[in-house]
Amino acid sequence: MTAACASPAVPPVGLLVKRFPKLSETFILEEVLGLERLGVELQIYALAAPSDAHAHADAARVRASVTQVPARLREDPGGIVAAHLNLLCRHPARYAAAWAGALRRGRAGLRDFMRAGWLAQRMQRDGVEHLHTHFISAPADVAELASQVGGRPFSISAHAKDIYLSPATDLKRKLTAACFTVTCTEFNRRTLSAIAPEARVVRMYHGIDGRVFHPSHRLRPMAAPRLVPRLLSVGRLVEKKGLDTLVDACRLLHGRGVAFLCDIVGYGEERDRLAAQIDSHGLGGQIRLLGKLTREHVIERYAHATVYVQPSRVATDGDRDGIPNVLLEAMAIGLPVVTTRVSGIPELVRHRANGLLVEPDDAAALADAIEQLIDTPALAAGLARAARDTVTEHFDNDRNLRVVLQLLEAPHAHAASCAIA
Repeated sequence: MTAACASPAVPPVGLLVKRFPKLSETFILEEVLGLERLGVELQIYALAAPSDAHAHADAARVRASVTQVPARLREDPGGIVAAHLNLLCRHPARYAAAWAGALRRGRAGLRDFMRAGWLAQRMQRDGVEHLHTHFISAPADVAELASQVGGRPFSISAHAKDIYLSPATDLKRKLTAACFTVTCTEFNRRTLSAIAPEARVVRMYHGIDGRVFHPSHRLRPMAAPRLVPRLLSVGRLVEKKGLDTLVDACRLLHGRGVAFLCDIVGYGEERDRLAAQIDSHGLGGQIRLLGKLTREHVIERYAHATVYVQPSRVATDGDRDGIPNVLLEAMAIGLPVVTTRVSGIPELVRHRANGLLVEPDDAAALADAIEQLIDTPALAAGLARAARDTVTEHFDNDRNLRVVLQLLEAPHAHAASCAIA
């Protein structure tokens, strides 16, 4: 994974995100660091201020400046009004078309239009010729309007919740307006392509830095004698993560007399319910809810773990994981994994080849798989080695980012076909 210079065909790129940095969005941090290693000059635009008290240490390595886009007129009235007047005077037809499109979307569209005008003007000042946005939900709404009113092309990275909780009509509009859309699983790509067959949708797996997530972090052999096996799961405490199924699996393991400790890292709306479930099963001594942790502290948890568990499900509202980055991290660091057949996860984990797969919401099957890895260290070690090889071969950050790098080069040869003239 050596650094390389980007093609001169890629001018400075704007990256529009909800917040930066954000503890739960390590995939965006990895992408920023990877693109900078490949020689791309970035300007980051955020729709809101960071909400975490702490940040991953690697966020300090980011060279790009982060500019917050005003959310309300009162935050920068002079700048917003001046930006819109300038855009209106220079390209009245383009401005009117973008305004009409925003108006059709109601109040949210008008708010996005205000922000888009400011962003389009700021991009011009920063020398940014292309805007790439993470999430096909609210950030892509702003990016689409900024492209229309400013005449610069835009593209999208679509992930999980932003796809499955968005109306198909909204997705189709943004997919067809963008120069291209990348998404992190083949499952997602097929879903989006079915909605907008004419749009350019490309699968680009998330990648990680294998030098950061490396087996050298492991402090002891898996399932070493006289040490209590440790289970680990990392993710937001929300319905789609299926962590209540993990708690039920732990109840079954405890009932079978299996010794274990289980750490659950993350935060979210399900915390109180999970805590109550743990207490009701009398598992307070075996399961800990650790809350938010930085990447460095999560790596420490990987280092001490015996088995990594990702019990994902499709939530009642349709939300689901793509391929969780934490699953990639655990596999890269040399942990055997147990996870579920949901969305894009089987694109990464192949049953009994580089991990164990069970059906979602099946606590008994999850407990059986965990117990099998605890009781069979040779199987666990073999799966862990294959898991590391899978991530190294197919989910290397720099290698996968060359996909988006090539796509970023292409639109600038025909920018007028991407942005509204």
